Amino acid sequence: MTTATTITTLSDQQLNSLSALVDGSTRSILSSLPLPSAPRCLEVGAGNGSVATMIGEHLGGQVLAIDLDTTHMRGSPGVEVARHDIRQGVPAGPFDFIHARLVLSQIPARKAVFAGLVEELAPGGWLAIADAGLVGNLLVAPRESDHEVWRRYNDAAYRQLGRTAGHDYGWAERTEVEMFDAGLADIAAEHLVPLARGGGPWAQYHANVSLMLEEELLAGGLCPEVLDRYRAMLADPGFRAHFHSLTYTVGRRPTR
Repeated sequence: MTTATTITTLSDQQLNSLSALVDGSTRSILSSLPLPSAPRCLEVGAGNGSVATMIGEHLGGQVLAIDLDTTHMRGSPGVEVARHDIRQGVPAGPFDFIHARLVLSQIPARKAVFAGLVEELAPGGWLAIADAGLVGNLLVAPRESDHEVWRRYNDAAYRQLGRTAGHDYGWAERTEVEMFDAGLADIAAEHLVPLARGGGPWAQYHANVSLMLEEELLAGGLCPEVLDRYRAMLADPGFRAHFHSLTYTVGRRPTR
């Protein structure tokens, strides 16, 4: 059974893994935007603070980094860390740049939060949102029976637990439309589908997810044998899959 101490350790690992896996794409998106010098920025769901630090170093402005849990963050030049629940309202702007990664798709109040983010943009300010969509394609299974293991785990973790928690795996691809409807300009989207290899960083990331959700998965009816086989499959060098997509969408608030 996964203990509270193990969960805390896994949370640290997951945040660091996520930074290693996707910060490069985030940096590329950030570098493509014509932001003013020394901008005022908001980082929503800052995690371990890697993106907030990146923004501070790259732009030289002031960054307000918020999250429900700030214990994983360390201070860095130009970054103010604050514990805040974005569902209770967006901090007052105006902000020249707002970034939210893997946040809105996971909260039921996503539309209200999105509207608040748009409202707090300065004229000409940029909003960048990155969210994951569910793909769930098992490309190469070490065993023929692993297709059923894959199906049962995905049903339990995403179609049951995820939906019960209010996750919306279609939000990522709708963000572009939401930005258009909100009146943003210069909207662009980039859609990525990472390939996970057995024993590789994406496979390990998702194996850790299964450890963090173990209690809920078992309580929901997933049998321990399926869970054990799922983890063994992800560690097998022959395993290949597309777990999810990652969509980055950016838009600018018009100056008038």
